[in-house]
Amino acid sequence: MTRAPQANDYAGDGTVEQDFGDTRVFHLGGTLRAKAAVRSADAGGVDDLSVAAADAAMKDLSGDFQNWMGDEVNRLIAAFEVFSDSPPNKRDIGPLFRAAHDIRGQAAVFGYPIASEIAGSLSKLLDKIEPDYLPLQLIAHHVDSVKAIYRNNIRDYANPVATQIIHNLRRAIDRVVEARQKAMAEEMKFRRTI
Repeated sequence: MTRAPQANDYAGDGTVEQDFGDTRVFHLGGTLRAKAAVRSADAGGVDDLSVAAADAAMKDLSGDFQNWMGDEVNRLIAAFEVFSDSPPNKRDIGPLFRAAHDIRGQAAVFGYPIASEIAGSLSKLLDKIEPDYLPLQLIAHHVDSVKAIYRNNIRDYANPVATQIIHNLRRAIDRVVEARQKAMAEEMKFRRTI
């Protein structure tokens, strides 16, 4: 039986530590000012005006990002629908991979680290398995998870359901990739005997 991941506040600065048994993941938190203070200690301190300007710019962008995130989630959903509705031998993985990859790359920066992690997991699956062998149900779970994270505005790792989803999706992908690698090895072994 696999133990559920535990999330603990680490160092009181918003950084969260997740313990998955044999793996420990640190999700850095804290404020821009705290991070600037650590990085600028050798330079004589923090330039408060620069930090305030950067904080204000990030707050101005946050409204735009909410719209961007909604657009990206809709793009991911649409790409999956096209992919899953296509005949297996005609599936174009490109739009689905790009949609997942874009969310993976940008969502954490603007406050959706869990959506970023799930989209990264989906990107890994799409990168490791050929389109004909991709499990549609597992892709659907990823897309639905990103949609739920966005819809429910889940933004941190303190949510035990979200961390369990991430853990379960990763384990499922690892099993799929391992099974496909074994099948390919068996196929190569069979071809050598012919």
